[in-house]
Amino acid sequence: MRTGGPSSRAARKITDLLVAFADWLYPPQCLICGERSELTPFLCERCFASCPRCGQIPDPLIACGNPPADKAFSMFYFNEGVQALVYHLKYGDMPFIGAFLGRQAGRYFASTSLSGCDALVPVPLYRTRLRERTYNQSDYIASGIGKVWGVPVEKKLLVRCRDTGTQTELSRIARRENVRNAFRVGKGIRIPSHVCIVDDVLTTGATCMEAARSLKNAGVEKVSILTLAAAEKDQ
Repeated sequence: MRTGGPSSRAARKITDLLVAFADWLYPPQCLICGERSELTPFLCERCFASCPRCGQIPDPLIACGNPPADKAFSMFYFNEGVQALVYHLKYGDMPFIGAFLGRQAGRYFASTSLSGCDALVPVPLYRTRLRERTYNQSDYIASGIGKVWGVPVEKKLLVRCRDTGTQTELSRIARRENVRNAFRVGKGIRIPSHVCIVDDVLTTGATCMEAARSLKNAGVEKVSILTLAAAEKDQ
């Protein structure tokens, strides 16, 4: 059956013209360098290429002694450019950044054992924090990864029991204590065999490790971690 008559085609042309005019009037700018962005409306090709790539990160696992997670990976090392992207993702009402970077991470790690996981589990926000921010950035990152891998995103598998606040100024040990027992597994949900936890930034690994511990205690056999960025070793 034919769809889209002359009126709908004309409407699309008008929309395209309006978008082109808006881009001319307010050209999309890269959030990192401020120059016109070609790769996406918020990121240019040069800055994306300059974000330092990471890979598997053993440090958080070693620091835990007997880690509940089997492996941890990050796409980038955390620098000023990556910080700008993460900041706008979390606080700039730009969840589409998470979806885009999630797709990039999905492609970057497509040939690893991560892509064979049974479910992607975004680190949940506490309900009051979620109301304030209106969305969970990790949901969008996980959604982008899932579209590349063909793996479902299980948003209800992990629940945050309490507000742990910001951990920016806390030491490694203090962070670990602060998130202790902060998560539980949702009731009545099937437990996958291999789960990949997804978050934006991994600094000491305290939050992701506590989430992994809750999943392991609930019967998950293997837990992996994937974040957009990881702190440098000396941080």
